[in-house]
Amino acid sequence: MIKIKYKIIKFSKLYLKDIWKIRNLKDSRKFSISKNKIDYDSHLKWYKKLNKNKNKIFIILNRSSNKVIGYVRYHIFGKSAGTSIALNKKYQGKGLSKKILVRTDNKLKNFKLFSYVNIKNDKSIFLFLSAGYSIVSTYKKKFFKMKKNNNKNYLKIINQIESIRKKNNKNWMDILRIAFKYNPKEAAKIMSDIYRHDNKIGKLSKKF
Repeated sequence: MIKIKYKIIKFSKLYLKDIWKIRNLKDSRKFSISKNKIDYDSHLKWYKKLNKNKNKIFIILNRSSNKVIGYVRYHIFGKSAGTSIALNKKYQGKGLSKKILVRTDNKLKNFKLFSYVNIKNDKSIFLFLSAGYSIVSTYKKKFFKMKKNNNKNYLKIINQIESIRKKNNKNWMDILRIAFKYNPKEAAKIMSDIYRHDNKIGKLSKKF
């Protein structure tokens, strides 16, 4: 598979027709909330009414040809943003969608991101799952509502816990030294019980 190099730029009127064509692709309409074809006049009216403060749109260009690969749109509602992505048919199935989505999501990392994905659209469901989204509910019985997980916060907390536990492990070893120094027989018995229970936990964890 040939690796396609791309660049992400902000949307401008120059790419209005490209978005219109991609939006009207059969596959794009098949799984959309609105399945009707959009005529160009209606598309122009949409652009004229477009609130740039409530819409962040990124155009994806092929670096070598400057041809439009696709677009990613974020419709902003306060501190949340609804995500949608569409690629030209020529560039589908080449492993680009996830890379593009992750990169554009990072540009809106201060927002709570979500997307409505058709329940029958397996490709899009797997795309959003692989990009860090999870299914949280259903919408009109035909769509999954998927939310982006902010894993960075969790990782930061885990790292903090790990750091504290390292210090605490030293404290446990110090207690162990004192125990064996003053009552080795009783300390050995307690250590044996701890080891036995750890083994039970290990066996239970294998059932997951």
